[in-house]
Amino acid sequence: MVTTLYRCPTPTDVLCPCGRVARALRRAGVEYDEVRVPHRRSRRAQIEQLTGQRRVPVVELDGEAICDSRRIVEHLSARAR
Repeated sequence: MVTTLYRCPTPTDVLCPCGRVARALRRAGVEYDEVRVPHRRSRRAQIEQLTGQRRVPVVELDGEAICDSRRIVEHLSARAR
């Protein structure tokens, strides 16, 4: 199953929660596709369809959409145990 990270267009993995999730996915050895979504929340219809809200990061992992960087990192940590 393909894992997808929906994230903001910030070009680095250091400055935002989306980068925190990208680093956690790499540490966990999870291969993923990356979709950069616009900064303007009004243009995030795809995210809203997945989660009912418009904030990123969102990860589609094992058929489940998980939002909030803290929850995503916790999920990856629990999976590694």
